Amino acid sequence: MTVTTMDETNEEKKTGELPENEGNVITLVGEKSQLSEEVERKGCEEILAALNEDEKSRLSDEHMALRHLRAEKGDAKLAIKKLKKALQWRKEFGVDKIKNAFSKNGDQEMRSVMTLENETGKCYVRGYDKEGRAVFYMRPVLENTKEEINQMRQLVYHVERAIACTARKSGLEKFNIVIDYKGFRLRDAPPMSTSKHTLEILQDYYPERLHRAYMFNPPFIFRTFWNLIKAFVDPVTKQKIVFCHGKAGLVEMADKFDMSTVEDFTGGTAGELRAFDSQEYLASTPFDHTFDEA
Repeated sequence: MTVTTMDETNEEKKTGELPENEGNVITLVGEKSQLSEEVERKGCEEILAALNEDEKSRLSDEHMALRHLRAEKGDAKLAIKKLKKALQWRKEFGVDKIKNAFSKNGDQEMRSVMTLENETGKCYVRGYDKEGRAVFYMRPVLENTKEEINQMRQLVYHVERAIACTARKSGLEKFNIVIDYKGFRLRDAPPMSTSKHTLEILQDYYPERLHRAYMFNPPFIFRTFWNLIKAFVDPVTKQKIVFCHGKAGLVEMADKFDMSTVEDFTGGTAGELRAFDSQEYLASTPFDHTFDEA
């Protein structure tokens, strides 16, 4: 992990090192510090000191330790425990193999899995909010598979892609999720194990990454599904969930997004955008670009 100063944001630093000047300010681009500078600096030092060299080499980026520290409200010991678990998960789950499935030397089996999982367009990253955070769209009624592990690989691919797109576009840390529940029926609800697994990945392994989750067109029957899973949603994540109904939902979107760039089911003013093309998105579009990005 690198801890950067306000004027060193664009300088490359070796993973696991702290700047020599102990008076430097820890910062995440576009994010307000949740703790005092001293607490964050000392906490990050404690976390990095607790990692072995292999763990340090597997940090996803220079701010991973800081995000875990903030997620645990400054409790460095708990952050160390959670971070070590996340690093082990990334290794065992094969996050790098998932991310690189469509690179020149990508794993062919993983590529086949991702191609099948994505063929209906149930998940994709497209566009940004006004501040440059990528938008990860989910459309549950287009679910086409039943194998949980591969569905989770699909989730991780898109989380990683949304993060990469946001970083390239604006240098920010977080991304948005927009879920379209149009046509959702109770039989479309995923098994409880899948819902819990999804929440575990987002909350435990990607803390401080979600900006907002917008829920569009939730039918009355969705309340039954929500009542089943909300007990597993941590309080911080609950605060980020926005249920978008009618005009109030459109106002919420218009405040945060250029409405000419979002899908029509969110109130987009451009009508239907170009139809999603899974093959183009996976195989031809750079990983750090959203679909149909100019």
